[in-house]
Amino acid sequence: MRRLPKLTAILAGSVLMFAAAATAQSMSKQLKEPQAVPLDFLAWIHRDPAWLQQQMAALGAAGGVKIGNDMLETTDVGALKAVNRIRSFAYLAAKGLNPPYFDLSVASGDTTVRCVTSNPRGIAPDIGPMDFARTSFPAEAADQSELKSCTVSGKIGDYAELDRAAFRDRYFNASGTLKPEFRDLGDDSAFKAKAIDEGFFLTTEDYSGLLQLDLR
Repeated sequence: MRRLPKLTAILAGSVLMFAAAATAQSMSKQLKEPQAVPLDFLAWIHRDPAWLQQQMAALGAAGGVKIGNDMLETTDVGALKAVNRIRSFAYLAAKGLNPPYFDLSVASGDTTVRCVTSNPRGIAPDIGPMDFARTSFPAEAADQSELKSCTVSGKIGDYAELDRAAFRDRYFNASGTLKPEFRDLGDDSAFKAKAIDEGFFLTTEDYSGLLQLDLR
């Protein structure tokens, strides 16, 4: 009989955990039009759409998502961010492809900083495709010059208050490439973090070296 309160507490904790995930999902920004994400990256890590759905559920981002054999569609920005994170880490298993930008938390003692980088192994040498659920990576393992350049500072530009559509229209052309007059923003980690927070998959254009949004 004495075990019952412990079991009740465990069940209550589980309910709270799932409720928190559901609340986070319900508070996520919604888009007017569904956005599509290609699922070709699943082949690189030898996984299937059912596995992806499970991982997104674990990240609290399974609601409002349609997953087919080769495409995911959603109007939920939180779901876009989750699948983009899993997709970016899958690039670590793909040879010959330029990596996208990774959104990493880097911890040192009680201090954690946000790092947006296209060179994740400069931050975490042992990082792998299945590390997308890791909450942080140790600062002592990072190349310190790389960490300094990728850290998102407190300084934020005019772009911070723009919504997703206005941000894209102002800074990127119709094909998703950063407009040349804003080239310097390619060195602004907070700008890149803004793109990721709005649910964009951020890469670099091969020819120009400019930031590129994957708009497929």
